[in-house]
Amino acid sequence: MAARIGITPDIEAEKWQIEHDFHNTRNWKVTPEFSNKKDAKSWEVKTAAEKNVKTVKSNLDTKRIRVKWVGFYFEHDGPKR
Repeated sequence: MAARIGITPDIEAEKWQIEHDFHNTRNWKVTPEFSNKKDAKSWEVKTAAEKNVKTVKSNLDTKRIRVKWVGFYFEHDGPKR
């Protein structure tokens, strides 16, 4: 079983993109909202090390908007090529 984690300001858009990039995504878990991006990134680094999983890089542009960050975890059957 492969799994990944990441952080995002828009879980719905991120989930849509990931479902197009990975086979059979399942067992999604989303964290409560973080107070800022720094706290979210800290959670991502710590959790990736603890669970020994890769991270997913968010491609959403957040420079011009005030965002609320959440972390997420999902399992999958490999990336689509």
